[in-house]
Amino acid sequence: MKRHSKSTILFNKIDSKLSKTFYGNKTGFMKNIRGRQKIFTSLDEDVRNTNPELYHTVIDGFSKFDNGYDVSLIKEIQNKFQNLIEDEKYSKPISQFNDKTYLRMINQPLKVFPEVSKLITDNVLSFLKKYYKSNFTISHIQCHRNYFVPENIRKEHEMFSNFWHFDLDPVSQIKYFVYISDVTENDGPFTVQSISRTKELIGKGFGNRSDYNLPSAMMEDPTHVNKMTGPAGTSFFGRPSACIHRAGDPQENHHRDAITFTIDSSDNEIQNNWMEHVRPHHSENSDYNIQK
Repeated sequence: MKRHSKSTILFNKIDSKLSKTFYGNKTGFMKNIRGRQKIFTSLDEDVRNTNPELYHTVIDGFSKFDNGYDVSLIKEIQNKFQNLIEDEKYSKPISQFNDKTYLRMINQPLKVFPEVSKLITDNVLSFLKKYYKSNFTISHIQCHRNYFVPENIRKEHEMFSNFWHFDLDPVSQIKYFVYISDVTENDGPFTVQSISRTKELIGKGFGNRSDYNLPSAMMEDPTHVNKMTGPAGTSFFGRPSACIHRAGDPQENHHRDAITFTIDSSDNEIQNNWMEHVRPHHSENSDYNIQK
């Protein structure tokens, strides 16, 4: 077991407290400082009209994105996804309880699912160039399916990030989500609250994903909770280190298929062969939530 010195523990407590005080999140003060140097954290008001997707991603922490995908492309990706996601040779369970699978991911999508690179269009790259002050890279690709979890299990066990939380990653990191299935409220959509609401919840005492320390009515207030729904091909950007979010819970006989691209700042300009430089996500090498 890794042990931390008293000085490290003290630093982490101070770092977290400063992060909550100055930035209204729990990502870490130093991560906030470093990350904010690499992205635009404020925009002129006219950007709201000229580029609303960029404006809301920066200011609110998330935005739908009009990607302009051709229907035939989404159908091609859907068909390949369906062939891989339930095949034990190409995918694996990531989250199980009592031998029942609630989350599956495709193994090594870089090798077995190169078609996903077509989802990173010139429009997507243009958006990212406007979002970052510096260069950027696509670090990871995850192809995942979330299944229905019975209520008695999901109340006690987090099966696929379906508890409210932050990602403790660099603030400059952004994620690009593409739905590969139709997603209604019954299919467990990605659910997110704005940066301003996140700061408010932190100020009211939000604890952590295991214990919110706030009433459910406040956490699930429909005036602040945004559910990202839409047909297959729907895409959106999110800043998971800046705003509180969770995976929605699919209802019985429903599931959600999605592809997530993780983007980070970089010293180098992204190249046409960017897919060759994507790193495996940690979930490809570990069964991090296999329970009995």
